[in-house]
Amino acid sequence: MSATATPRSAVRLAACAICGGKLGRELLAIDKPDRFERHLGVAEPGYLRRWVECAACGTATNVHPTGVRERLESITAGYYEVDFKDSSIGEKFAWVMGLPPERSDNAQRVERIVEFLRRWREATRLGVDGILRLLDIGAGTGVFLARFLERAAATGWRCEATAVEPDPHAAAHLRSLGRFNVVEALFARGAVAGTFDLCTLNKIVEHVAEPLPLLREAATVLRPDGGLLYVEVPDKETAFHRPPSDNILGALHRHLYTLAGVTAVLERAGLHPLRVERCYEPSGKISIAAFAVAGAARERLAAAHRS
Repeated sequence: MSATATPRSAVRLAACAICGGKLGRELLAIDKPDRFERHLGVAEPGYLRRWVECAACGTATNVHPTGVRERLESITAGYYEVDFKDSSIGEKFAWVMGLPPERSDNAQRVERIVEFLRRWREATRLGVDGILRLLDIGAGTGVFLARFLERAAATGWRCEATAVEPDPHAAAHLRSLGRFNVVEALFARGAVAGTFDLCTLNKIVEHVAEPLPLLREAATVLRPDGGLLYVEVPDKETAFHRPPSDNILGALHRHLYTLAGVTAVLERAGLHPLRVERCYEPSGKISIAAFAVAGAARERLAAAHRS
């Protein structure tokens, strides 16, 4: 796959789905379909896909050739059938779980979350004397949840985890692990509102064209006394440091985020960002990680500290 940067060119597009700003500056142009598009029979001649920046928040939006985006929707719930056609999800799970912590993105992610959550629980008394309830939306291979449960046990936390995963192959694999509850769906609809201490969206939001409804729905599952939402997405800086054939720049991703963009989308969804930071991962990925609480929880906690 080849790509060319064309910083002075512009295209006319709708408003940015992240902040409502104006889209226009072309950041990157890719002239060959990726493996998911080739799986669908998208031809190379005449192909052109663009990453276009928002003038306000800097987020890049993936602009597909006419009709291709609609065709890609057909594999949304069958991602792993294409991604692991030459191996199994179980093999990938075992391989990643075997990585030493210093080489594992998931191990570093778990440490980041556990450390923040530990300080947050001490400050708010959130679930300190009971079970820590975690909802992971888009659980994939289950590596993050498995590592989190191991780390939580080592910390002395009692933890109950629920994995939400729409792909039937991945969901079957998750059930086979026998370590957590599994919901085979796009979202845990029917989950009791306000019951989770932590809800995680690891490399999920970038797949969603309109992230506000998802984030608003995720916020509803958080405990009103300070339940945390953790969101991790690819950083737009990826476009300058990774090859154009990289999955991060592929057809299934809808946005590449900035610090300002993540802050904006969380606030538009009615959430209060507590920390938004750039992370350089062992795999070489550049990501943005954010912790947030629902707006109502922020007001409740602020009032408690004033009293």
